[in-house]
Amino acid sequence: MEIVERCDCLPLAVKVLGGLLRRKNRTRDAWTDVSSHGTWSTIGIDEDINKAVYLSYEDLPSHLKQCFVYCSLIPKDNLMSIGVIVQLWIAAGHVQCKAPEKLGEEYYKELVSRNLLEPNKSYYSTIACSMHDVVRSFAQYIIKDEGILISDGQDVNRTLSNAKLRHLSISNKAVEHDTLQKQALLRTLIISGSSTTVELKDMLNNLSCLRVLHLIDVDLVELPDSICHLKHLRHLCIYNASISTIPQGIGDLKFLQSIDLDRCANIHQLPNSILKLRNLRSLNLSDTAITSIPRGLGKLEDLVTITGFPTHYSDESTGGWCSLEELKPLSKLQRLEIRCLEKAPSGSMAAKANLSSKHHLTWLHLVFISRLGDNGEVEGNISEEEHRRTEEVLDNLCPPTCMEELDIIGYFARGLPQWMRTMSAFGSLRRLQLDDYACCMHLPNGLGQLPFLDYYWVKRAPSVQCVGHDFLFPSLGGQADGKVTRNNKRQPHHTSRGAGVAFPKLRKVGFVGMLGWTEWEWEQHVPAMPALEELTIRNCKLQHLPAGLAHHACRLRELCLTDIKLLVSVENFPSIVKVWSYDNPRLERISNNPSLQWIDIKNCPALEKLDGLPSLRSLEWWDLSAEALPEYLREAKLKKLRVDCSRRLLKLIALQDESSEWGKIQHVQQLKAYGRKIEAEAEEADQSHEDEDAEWYIYCTKEPYSFDAYLGKSTG
Repeated sequence: MEIVERCDCLPLAVKVLGGLLRRKNRTRDAWTDVSSHGTWSTIGIDEDINKAVYLSYEDLPSHLKQCFVYCSLIPKDNLMSIGVIVQLWIAAGHVQCKAPEKLGEEYYKELVSRNLLEPNKSYYSTIACSMHDVVRSFAQYIIKDEGILISDGQDVNRTLSNAKLRHLSISNKAVEHDTLQKQALLRTLIISGSSTTVELKDMLNNLSCLRVLHLIDVDLVELPDSICHLKHLRHLCIYNASISTIPQGIGDLKFLQSIDLDRCANIHQLPNSILKLRNLRSLNLSDTAITSIPRGLGKLEDLVTITGFPTHYSDESTGGWCSLEELKPLSKLQRLEIRCLEKAPSGSMAAKANLSSKHHLTWLHLVFISRLGDNGEVEGNISEEEHRRTEEVLDNLCPPTCMEELDIIGYFARGLPQWMRTMSAFGSLRRLQLDDYACCMHLPNGLGQLPFLDYYWVKRAPSVQCVGHDFLFPSLGGQADGKVTRNNKRQPHHTSRGAGVAFPKLRKVGFVGMLGWTEWEWEQHVPAMPALEELTIRNCKLQHLPAGLAHHACRLRELCLTDIKLLVSVENFPSIVKVWSYDNPRLERISNNPSLQWIDIKNCPALEKLDGLPSLRSLEWWDLSAEALPEYLREAKLKKLRVDCSRRLLKLIALQDESSEWGKIQHVQQLKAYGRKIEAEAEEADQSHEDEDAEWYIYCTKEPYSFDAYLGKSTG
């Protein structure tokens, strides 16, 4: 409690110190040293500086201190991805070794584990983070003599008038070249913001020491030749700009280690001089118009990351050259994205990439052009030759068994490649995502035996009708372990002794846009997914959730169900805490879920029963077509209720008539109800000259009692 009191009971301070204490011995003396540390009584520092953060910083080794404060240069609105921040650290000289990417990732994860960087939950694992404002303020306090972030509310000219900086980050501010003329020692220049126009031509003339040039979402139409005079440049990032060419002299930047052209959609080709960049380690061509790469790229043997690599095949006098051949000698690759794989002429050409022998490759994206329309269904006719060739191409792009993260996007063959029929050999795989999986009726087999798989997502797979026993356990001879009868119906699956539990580490699963999916086979006696925490199912014809899921997924906390056309019930889940139920037209009941605390219901008109939910405390309900509130609200013991309904229904609620709508919800401790416009009500508003844009609402609290409402000008 002494440490908590030292933190003034501030959650962030407690969290940061918790990250520090994790590295201390669990002894009274070790924790007493933290509680009595001299930092708590330090005087002479800014009063706004949080001393818990200061103490955590003081505990960092020197190499982590400089990496930590460097993070404060990233603008607030930009997430820090592990790939980008590590590249910046390397370019700035903060990570130095033969394999700096791996070491930089360790530094990044250390800062995350100390709670000095906050992972964004929208992204897998900890690949994207932000920095809390309090932590950022401290980091800027430390780096202030060498670097600064200038953002909204700050005057660029006044701030830089007397400064002699090594690192400068400017966000959403107009930048003139005169502003930077005095910053001749600058090593890092980061400029971001869609409102920022940048003229680099004269700006770069006096920045000969620059190592990092990182431009994000700026109004830039030309990359001037003067950039080729930055002899010390290590990192060049031009993100989401209108530039169309890269200067031929780029090859003169002998120290250049990373080039990032992500979302520069007007760039159609790379200059041949890029082949002179022998120190190049990272090349990002994602979302550009580049369709071919210079022949000889394979000679840049230090490349560890390539994203947006285009599949190109020339059938002219070049002797049938294929760009995938350039990948063969790149044995150090750790991260690789290949796109436009539908252009590969054959499996034998794809084999020239030699992926299976790349023993450092842990992150792989294989991308075909999608054959699915906006409605998630297959568009156009796919010939038998295209089916065969696509399967052969993917079959010959078998990843190495060290693979950890794999995305396959746009695969449209009917059959699975051989290596996906039993994936139990990929023992290091942690993440698998299949997007726009158009024609194949089967999901990969053998995934249930992968010891580290913790994320599995299938997005838009309209041809999959059944998720069978093969999903949990490897099939034998192409069939499930269960016996098959003459009418091709499977008898109940029985696991063999020693088979263990399927998907032992799986935490997050999603099945989205599986339009033809009607059945999920998983009996109650088949153990699987004991670590599952989040499950998302969307846009399918599934009739019921399997008994095995409810029985064995004992850590399942969040269940998101959307547009499941035939689903009738959600019941018998002992551990779920949150449920989202959107647009499920036949859902009748949510029952016998003892831990369920929060439900979000939208457009589920058939829902009649909420029972066996003793922990339920909060509910959100949305239905603009309903003429009355659902009866099940009357019995629900809720502390909080949010209602989004038509304005007509909101008026009925506002009457506070206990025999009508008010009687269904009057017991709720806290009510927030909003009246949304529908077409008929918009016409009424026009006729009565009501304020259409004003929000209609009712706010009501039972204890202490308060009632506040706005129902338009005409009603007061």
